[in-house]
Amino acid sequence: MVISLFYKKVVEEPIDSRASLPKAVAFVDYEHWYISLKQNYSMQPNIKDWFEDLNRHYNLVDVMFFADFSHKSLADEIGRIRLYSNKIIDTRSPSGVVKDFTDFIILDNIYQRALSSSDIGVFILFSGDGHFGSVTSFLKNFYHKDVVIYGINGSFSKSLQETASKVVVLPTDNEIHGAYYAKLFDYLRESQRPVIPEAVDYCIKHLKGANKKIATESINNLKAAGCLTEAVIPGKNSRGKPNKQPVLFIDWEKAKLSGFMPEQ
Repeated sequence: MVISLFYKKVVEEPIDSRASLPKAVAFVDYEHWYISLKQNYSMQPNIKDWFEDLNRHYNLVDVMFFADFSHKSLADEIGRIRLYSNKIIDTRSPSGVVKDFTDFIILDNIYQRALSSSDIGVFILFSGDGHFGSVTSFLKNFYHKDVVIYGINGSFSKSLQETASKVVVLPTDNEIHGAYYAKLFDYLRESQRPVIPEAVDYCIKHLKGANKKIATESINNLKAAGCLTEAVIPGKNSRGKPNKQPVLFIDWEKAKLSGFMPEQ
């Protein structure tokens, strides 16, 4: 007797982890993000990290970017934005620049989405403009939506923050100082007699848009964490006079353990 056994292969469908996350739509006032970040920190929007963070917490259904892209600096950003979203709304006015025209178009899109998409649980707004306080209160109190608001520190209305379910203030400390730490470590490796003024100048020279205030703050952060110390070393300078300027000393191991520099 010959017995044949037939096995049916069971193929499991891949589980979409996003399905368990709350559905969300995002409205980005890119003028606020770009201009505020440039003016306050001499930095460029980190769209990639922002998107990745959103995707970890929400099931993103739609992300819309709004700005008057007639300005060259903003027009140059379209290529970067398009890597993450094709919903790019140019808010320029055919008859010339109109004050708050971008805000008006964003508000119109938010209200339309709220009225037509009952399945959306989270509305995400990236703007610091207090004019959005009414719509965020409307979404939260009458439509019972969670409202998450992102804004740039120093250009973020306090009254707008009070209307949100959750507030995220950017840039993060690591975004502000991370590039400075990297350049400071480069300087400390290269210099035989590192001192603070030269360290600051090194950052200014090697970082596009760097400023002395943030460079100095970065040095102070390293000092406060005990990674960086100063001491006067006896000796003479190039003019034959006694050295009085303290020399910097770095504890590389502590800098790694404290998270100021990545593991090699």
